[in-house]
Amino acid sequence: MISNRIKFLLFNFLGLQLTWAACAYGASNGIPNLGMYVGITYIVLHFLFTKSRLIDLIVLLAIGSLGIAVNSANAYFGAISFVELSSTRLLLPYWLITLWFVFSLMIPHSLYWLSKYMKFSFIAGAIGGTFSYWLGHEIGALQLFEPLPYSIAIYFVEWGLIFPLALVLTRFLLNYRVELLVQQQPGR
Repeated sequence: MISNRIKFLLFNFLGLQLTWAACAYGASNGIPNLGMYVGITYIVLHFLFTKSRLIDLIVLLAIGSLGIAVNSANAYFGAISFVELSSTRLLLPYWLITLWFVFSLMIPHSLYWLSKYMKFSFIAGAIGGTFSYWLGHEIGALQLFEPLPYSIAIYFVEWGLIFPLALVLTRFLLNYRVELLVQQQPGR
């Protein structure tokens, strides 16, 4: 029998995969809001099932904001662009913003084990994050600047730093929450 914790971790992990697929498919096939709707649905379900709503919300806002800021800087400086935004003033499409919030919910759950292995988290972030941007570029969901090897190098370093930073920030928030709970116990 699979425990509820394992079921939740699997749900958490698959939530990002499904959202990423919907975002990439939608953006490359003229239905950019598909990923946003799938991601928002996942986020709502996540908060219905999680036992750590407050910390998940804080992590969602912190890590999601960090990712959105980094991608906004990339878009501003021309390292990434999006066809559907060519006639708007937005730096990022809604689907990518939603995807960052969904990704952030993996950090305190299905990816948290990596916080014990910071060197490996650098490698995992660098390879996994870069691969997802490259694949998004290849299927037409986004455009990376040319020459492509320079884009890949930038995302390799960015994700090699962002992912461990997200783990450290999440560990800090989880430890801070524990400290607050200890301080609030009667008799202390």
